[in-house]
Amino acid sequence: MSQVREIKCPHCGEWTLWNGDIDDRCLYCNGFLEPQRFSREVEIKVNRELLKENDYLFIKPGDGAFTRWYKSSLNSLRWTVYYVQIAFFLFATCLLVLLSLMAV
Repeated sequence: MSQVREIKCPHCGEWTLWNGDIDDRCLYCNGFLEPQRFSREVEIKVNRELLKENDYLFIKPGDGAFTRWYKSSLNSLRWTVYYVQIAFFLFATCLLVLLSLMAV
């Protein structure tokens, strides 16, 4: 349940309805009610997409069948190794805690 409030438009100075969303616009001049917040969110989204596309194993639409298979296999291998490392460190931590409790 979202509340509708009023905010003064930074562009035209009229009071307009505001839901609190980043893409809310003025009813009179159609300008963004929070232009700094909107531009910051757009910049974060663009940077996130650029980082994703600059990844070596990012599957591009123009990649061939073998390249897609190769990249998806390496991506799954990379995530498997990542989760195995986390599981190993959790196991080692639990083992150390149990050994230290048994030593008492």
